[in-house]
Amino acid sequence: MSSATIFRIASVLVLLAVSGCAYHHAPYAMYEGTPELSNTSVFAAVDEKQTKQVGVEIQLIDGKEPSCWQVGCPIWVRVLPGTHKFLVRYSTDFRLALPSINYRLANLEVEVKDMKPRHVYVARYRESGNGVAVYVEDLGENPEHGVWIGLEGANRKYHRVGF
Repeated sequence: MSSATIFRIASVLVLLAVSGCAYHHAPYAMYEGTPELSNTSVFAAVDEKQTKQVGVEIQLIDGKEPSCWQVGCPIWVRVLPGTHKFLVRYSTDFRLALPSINYRLANLEVEVKDMKPRHVYVARYRESGNGVAVYVEDLGENPEHGVWIGLEGANRKYHRVGF
């Protein structure tokens, strides 16, 4: 594969990544109807305390798929209060080994019991050996929490969750 071809592929991937981030600006709604935001809870798969490069996406919420095929899988979702099950895809240790990209992948089942309205629940990850464990931290009612979207030095912006 020529260096020009590699450059074109890398450019397309960067453009897709930058343009595809727009849907992460607010938690993806996974409920029917239009309840008041103050009657919802948020689950965030993104662990801002993580020290290594990790990719996360929520594959299933209570056995239902979000619209991954339309805009990619969400990194945070808004649900109605109660107990919910999430399937999170956790990817790490990315390496470019031409002609492919190698990485490690784990599908993690996460159950959050008794989610309360106006609370944010964040997944925290711990790698150990060849495995990864996940636990969930309840940040409390209406916390200062959000996600950073975009490229550092270009279009990076903080998006706070609101109720």
